Amino acid sequence: MSERPTALITGASGGLGLEFAKLLAERGHDLVLVARSGSAMEELAQYCEERFGVAATVLVKDLSLDAAAGQVADQVAQRGIDVDVLINDAGFTQRSPFATSDERVMLALLRVNMEALTVLSRRFLPAMIARGRGRIVNLASNAAFQPGPGMASDRASKSFVLNLSIALAEEVRGTGVTVTALCPGPTATDFQARAAMRDAKLVRGKRPPSAADVAEWGWAKAERGVPFAVHGARRRAIVFGTRLLPRSVAAWLAAGANERV
Repeated sequence: MSERPTALITGASGGLGLEFAKLLAERGHDLVLVARSGSAMEELAQYCEERFGVAATVLVKDLSLDAAAGQVADQVAQRGIDVDVLINDAGFTQRSPFATSDERVMLALLRVNMEALTVLSRRFLPAMIARGRGRIVNLASNAAFQPGPGMASDRASKSFVLNLSIALAEEVRGTGVTVTALCPGPTATDFQARAAMRDAKLVRGKRPPSAADVAEWGWAKAERGVPFAVHGARRRAIVFGTRLLPRSVAAWLAAGANERV
């Protein structure tokens, strides 16, 4: 059994999940990689093992399926792996008016963004507390702070992630375990492309930070044990300024940001 700490990362086949995997491997963590794309994770696992000398386990799982997160936790337990770091990165969005959105996609979004994150956190947190060490990092969004017409389910799911994380951070205070919600803005990944958002005012014509830079920032925040963090001074100003507005005004502004240009 390796004496290195182990990090389990969901959404590890690309974007922030991939960058977190490389970052933690470089810092001496063995990896458990979870995503739908087995080939991409096999390549990542081979890269991390050869370059950083760590062990990497690949678990191919679609977290939008019922009971999938629990199956991941069961497989990890069967392999005798202690998870010291849990990065809940898996997630996707849906850009559509709620009344005409695809219900199957919406429910899959809620299972990935909320249910899988909750189940994995619940399954691994007790052992972290018992060992007196561990970190849970949940990917929320700066969109978690306001309602989002046109992306209602996604914004609501990110608010859930933010508030759950802050509550858990308080519950585990003094145990040696930390819980951090990361709230980046648009990042240079395929996330916007999957949601058909490249023509939205929010991202059109802008140069988002790289996934590697956001992962580096996020892990620094997690190491400090902060309950939540918003990426970028401009985004922090917008987020905290928005909290002073009436909720209806915040929703109106968010709707404008999601308009196509």
